[in-house]
Amino acid sequence: MAAQTGEPVAEAEPAVKEDADQPSASEGSQSDDKVNSETEATAEKKPGKFDGEITIDDIDVDQDASIEPSASDWENAEIVPTPVAVPEIIAEVVPTPHGMPEHALAEAQSVRKPPIVPRSRADVVAVQPLGPGLPVTPIKNSGIPVFPASTEVAKIAEAKRPGTTQAGGANSGVSPPNDAALGTPQALAADSVPGAPAGSAVGGGPIDFKAWPAPEVALFITGQQHGYIEPCGCTGLDKQKGGVARRMTFANELKNEGWNLLPIDAGNLIRRFGRQAEIKFHRSLEALRKMGYVAVGFGPDDVRISVGDLIQEAAAEKPEDMVYASANVVLVDPSLMPSYQLVKRNGLKIAVTSILDPDALDAPLNEDIMLGAPIDSAKQVIAKIKAEQPDFTVLTFYGKDEAAQKLVQAVPGFDVVVVAGGYGEPTYQPEKVEGSETKMILTGDKGMYVGLIGLYADSSMKYARVPLTHDFEDAPEMRQLMSEYQFQLRDLGFDNLEIKPIPHPSGRNFVGSETCGECHTDAYGIWENSPHFGATESLVHPGERGDVPRHFDPECISCHVTGWNPQNYYPYKSGYLDLKADEHLHGNGCENCHGPGADHAAAESGEVEVSDAIRDQLRAAMQLPLEDAREKCMECHDLDNSPDFHEDGAFDDYWAEVEHYGVD
Repeated sequence: MAAQTGEPVAEAEPAVKEDADQPSASEGSQSDDKVNSETEATAEKKPGKFDGEITIDDIDVDQDASIEPSASDWENAEIVPTPVAVPEIIAEVVPTPHGMPEHALAEAQSVRKPPIVPRSRADVVAVQPLGPGLPVTPIKNSGIPVFPASTEVAKIAEAKRPGTTQAGGANSGVSPPNDAALGTPQALAADSVPGAPAGSAVGGGPIDFKAWPAPEVALFITGQQHGYIEPCGCTGLDKQKGGVARRMTFANELKNEGWNLLPIDAGNLIRRFGRQAEIKFHRSLEALRKMGYVAVGFGPDDVRISVGDLIQEAAAEKPEDMVYASANVVLVDPSLMPSYQLVKRNGLKIAVTSILDPDALDAPLNEDIMLGAPIDSAKQVIAKIKAEQPDFTVLTFYGKDEAAQKLVQAVPGFDVVVVAGGYGEPTYQPEKVEGSETKMILTGDKGMYVGLIGLYADSSMKYARVPLTHDFEDAPEMRQLMSEYQFQLRDLGFDNLEIKPIPHPSGRNFVGSETCGECHTDAYGIWENSPHFGATESLVHPGERGDVPRHFDPECISCHVTGWNPQNYYPYKSGYLDLKADEHLHGNGCENCHGPGADHAAAESGEVEVSDAIRDQLRAAMQLPLEDAREKCMECHDLDNSPDFHEDGAFDDYWAEVEHYGVD
């Protein structure tokens, strides 16, 4: 069946979901216990150096028996071999806005937070297991969280138009506390004006959803997760938004307050393609089902994985398990998936459908996937939806907001269009689409926000955006899922993840930082006392979320060992592959910046005889001019993982801490 963009064939009947008991929220909390000091055991060890104590006992394989097999277990999945590229692969460029503007930073913080201090194993905080299985971090909050006031950052103005760079941009990893300050008397007083209704925003500012009366139904809107199933934590979890663990905590807190939630996702759960992306796709759907999602759309990265994986999730046997619905995406046969969902909840009927804009695709579709023209498909599905006489109709649209506006102008009947696919933050209020009765809201990027739409039988809808900051603790169920995901990567190994080392573009091999230190003793001493030295150890024994080691994850390893491509998550030949065998390549070492040094070291030591001219060439090849260092550093210190690095003057501050030149 050839891929096409045109009028879709007849689709399956919609899945009708009746009232059901809401999943109960996780209850209780546990207190973190500090690990007893290990001063004697670590007295002679360098801070952060891998201590050799990560054995099979550290990661108890017996616990695997208590973990239910995932739908993505590799033995049952269709493995599509990926050709190994020999030349250097150009990094996938995802446009990202800058972080906080200069004036906002000046108000929000007087000094930049210093770099992370290397941690030893004794610094790791222990957590108690929650029954059999893997340990998890308990939830501290109960009920709706009371956010801390932040009068400084409350002054930061955010743009009202979608796509505009705002304080703590969507890709910056910074959590702007404008929304976080919401809910405190001080913050509400700052935003309030005489006569303003409760829960309203003044001047396009934050909406206090806690001031609303409980809605009959609350739509819980997310989208554009883009592979960020959890914030990486490299720069500190207090600076990063998002993650399914925080999202579930928020959902549970709302349910505990008596809210009737209807979770909807606009799609693009993953990014990239390949075996790890397929595993993350299944794990993400597992998380959404645990949270009670009733409708999910497709994004362009979702439809790049194998059709078998897509059908496995989209073609559920029972209506209550059906989460995918699309007006214009057809997987093999239209009978496998409905074109819309009709959900009956608390006396209201809500219809939900989705559109994937063909212009959002970055690669050709698989021949077994058909993609209908958006406007034609929308006209067909809205006619079917109107026959159901719903109380509220939602369209999720993956593509540019301009395209979404044109669609709803041409196809009336949708109450709200939820747009994913942009890289700006969501606006505080829905935007009225000119020439249409439809209101438009944005999801933002990387699943960092939840949009709440309150539906009332006797009044108009209400809307608020809520950032998933560190104020929301991790839900134990999602923390368990994160553990299972990491151990699944461990059990598969690099080979079954289709990760193969390729030659470095220079053609040279890595030798490890200790060899560099034989001549460059001062530079090695500086590196040895920097956070770069303990980068691998910080994955084996993470200080935050320390119950889940992450040294099996290529997306983490790439910047935490020596000899990997940091943006494309694959190793170079002679680079790190094994925790024990490649201990000389632990840490983010000298060669990650200066290039593989085996030839240079061999020439300098006399292991091989070379001419003076060749020796000079090898020395020159290892030099990294300071004017080029900033761009090299940003391969790992990107906006996602190190937003502080992008502040004005930050590079100079960081460089002053690791400054080194040549041979001693």
